[in-house]
Amino acid sequence: MDAASAERKLGRFLPKFFLASCLALLLAYLFGGLSDDSAPSLLQNFSRQFFILYTVLAPTFFIAYLLYIEVLRTRERKRIIAGNSKLIYDDAFELPTQDMHGYKIALITGREPTLTGLTGDTYEADDTAKCEMNREHVPPVADCDCGFYAYLDLGAAEHQLSINPGAFLIDVDLFGVGFAYSRGFRAESQLVNSMALPKRCMRCKVFRPEQFVRTFKLGFNSFAYWSWEIRCRMCSHSFKDEDCLSLDQMTKELKIKLVRA
Repeated sequence: MDAASAERKLGRFLPKFFLASCLALLLAYLFGGLSDDSAPSLLQNFSRQFFILYTVLAPTFFIAYLLYIEVLRTRERKRIIAGNSKLIYDDAFELPTQDMHGYKIALITGREPTLTGLTGDTYEADDTAKCEMNREHVPPVADCDCGFYAYLDLGAAEHQLSINPGAFLIDVDLFGVGFAYSRGFRAESQLVNSMALPKRCMRCKVFRPEQFVRTFKLGFNSFAYWSWEIRCRMCSHSFKDEDCLSLDQMTKELKIKLVRA
């Protein structure tokens, strides 16, 4: 099971969990489990113990499942890194001379819309990579992870998009010094050509998306951040004007072309 599948299962379970919690509270109330009698009956004592056990085990299960999802995400990241770590040539100095065109996924974060990779690094539409681990590096360096990455195959990027809800698919060209891998490239600089918009609203998954909205999110690691999503009119009607951007406004903010699927 991958992290996306685990998250979908959790989403389907949450309404049932709410109903189960209401039922447990109702049964505890009906059978006297919430009473403060000094000499409770056997039934009252049993219902009280059952309700206490439920209130302990249910949150524990929920927290454990969130940790399990994070473990799955960590495994997926390691598998991706391992798959991308194999150069397609033996000599690292035999750098590719072909056009490095590819695809990747990115989030839009920040109070002011900013392109952000899954690692949390931000960049502009036309940017040069900087190594955060070693300032002396001029990315890319063979034995370091610095540089801009891109998948060679569109299908690989679309797969990553399917397991990272809230992200966008972007078309990029890479320039400068670059390494070719079995599944794509890593290079010195990057130019974002366009961003593909999803066919459906990112919230209801039903209607056609019409505008971007800014939300405040809390990640699994208690990391809070501003995130931009594209939603339909119904799912964005409650947002303030300052938290909404039209497609044309987002194009000007990011300085990239937005393409409807």
